[in-house]
Amino acid sequence: MQTVEELANYFVLYITQARFSVKARTDSAISSIQVLLNKGWTLQEIKEELDNFSKTYPQIVTTLYHVEEIMKTKELPNNLLSPTSFYYHNILREVPPPPILKRDPNSGNWMRVELGFYLEMKNRFTLQDLLNYWYEKMDIIPNDHIIKQDEGKFKYMLGNYTVDELLFMIDVAKVQRKEKQLRTLRNAFELEKYLEEARDFIQRKENIHKVTGINREIKRHAKNSDTAKP
Repeated sequence: MQTVEELANYFVLYITQARFSVKARTDSAISSIQVLLNKGWTLQEIKEELDNFSKTYPQIVTTLYHVEEIMKTKELPNNLLSPTSFYYHNILREVPPPPILKRDPNSGNWMRVELGFYLEMKNRFTLQDLLNYWYEKMDIIPNDHIIKQDEGKFKYMLGNYTVDELLFMIDVAKVQRKEKQLRTLRNAFELEKYLEEARDFIQRKENIHKVTGINREIKRHAKNSDTAKP
């Protein structure tokens, strides 16, 4: 499925085999699928969940009306993040983009436009995302053999360390080895040497957040309007 509309039609016409109120059902499905995409799901993952439910409960699926009736209890697959956790690494967070300059069409003056501040956690971060970050910071061009090895190593370390800790360990290793003119790491298990420094960094960042009052999620407004300043 390439679009939300295609998946919505698939759900209504193929999964539930609806023959009445098709447009209303499709509109409802489009809205529900968009909400799931905003939470981090992909169209393919949603389709797989719908197909699995259809195969498992063929007598029930044709009585359904809403996508939520299938998806409401589902959790994001391959997600390393917890919806109740607060993370400190920037790659796990969403904040406003930097202010931009925009010319006022009426006065011709340049205005500084910025969004209201918010601090939200990302909905999803996968093992593949973690591997990509590792490869990027360590300048590694992986092949299938390397990826398979690193998947096992990081899965093991995720049983002992948080995602935050692993990301900061990568950062600390990158900086310290550059300062000492050492080559970047190749063995992910060597990241454990940088655990204490990573935890110290997280603690310092947590303390700063507490002092400034942002040691919590700050949700963006539903309609986060631009603020323009001359």
